[in-house]
Amino acid sequence: MSSPLFLAAVDLDTRACGVIAHAARLSALCQGRLMVVHVVDYPGGYEPDQPRAQPQGAVLQDMVRHARASLMGMILHLDLPTDWIEIQVPTGPRVQTLAELAGACHPRYVVIGRPSWGVLSGTAGLEAALAARNGGQVLAVSGERGAIGSGLLDRLRHWSRRDRFVPAGPGR
Repeated sequence: MSSPLFLAAVDLDTRACGVIAHAARLSALCQGRLMVVHVVDYPGGYEPDQPRAQPQGAVLQDMVRHARASLMGMILHLDLPTDWIEIQVPTGPRVQTLAELAGACHPRYVVIGRPSWGVLSGTAGLEAALAARNGGQVLAVSGERGAIGSGLLDRLRHWSRRDRFVPAGPGR
C-alpha cells in the first residue's frame, strides 16, 4: 500500500505558510507525502502594461518562476524536509486545473485556505469538481499562524493592550 498524498493548494498570500504547515502536519501524522500547488491563472493580454515590452507568454513564464521560488522559500522557511514534498505550479483556470491534477494523483485531502469571499472566491466549486473526478476531500483551514489574527480588529486589540507599553524613564 502506498503512502497517502496530501495536496496543499495555496495562493501566494499571508495564509499560504499556515496552509502548508497544516498540510505538512497532516501528512507527517499519516506518514504520507505532500504536494504543494499554486495555480497561475493568467489569461494574458496585459503585456503592454508591463514596464518593459515583453513577448507574449513571457509574463506567464515569469509568474510561474516567481511562484515556484516563493513556494520553495515557504517550504524552506517552515523547515520542512524536501525529500517528501513536491512542488507543482500548473497554469490555467484555478478550479479546473486543481481538479484535473487531483484527479490524476488521487490525494486523500486537498488542503486549502478558508475562502474569505465564500461563493465568490477563486476556489468556489472546487468540492464539486473534485467529487466529479474522484480527487479527494477538500479540507479548508484558517491558515493563520501565531496568536494575532489577520483582521484589522485583531491587530488593533493587540496593539492597544496596556501591558504592551512599558513607561520609559529613569529607574524603571
